[in-house]
Amino acid sequence: MATGGIDSVCAMMRRGIEFLKREIKQKETQIGILTARLQKLQSQPTADATIVKEIRDDIAKLENELVTDRAQLSAFEDEVSASCPPA
Repeated sequence: MATGGIDSVCAMMRRGIEFLKREIKQKETQIGILTARLQKLQSQPTADATIVKEIRDDIAKLENELVTDRAQLSAFEDEVSASCPPA
């Protein structure tokens, strides 16, 4: 019965890993979209400085979230490989 508990925890952690991987991909995609939008906007002679700042802020926020997500992913992967039987 003890393995049932660890198996349940391991399954939950594996789901967390998959969730974080999807989140990371989505944020990387969003950063790419925002970066392209920013470059296009900045190439215009009458670029709205407020919009440029908002896009830069959004990119910075997503990049900070990525740092956290990647650290969490690494910690989960380390814990699963150290504590859980192979899936």
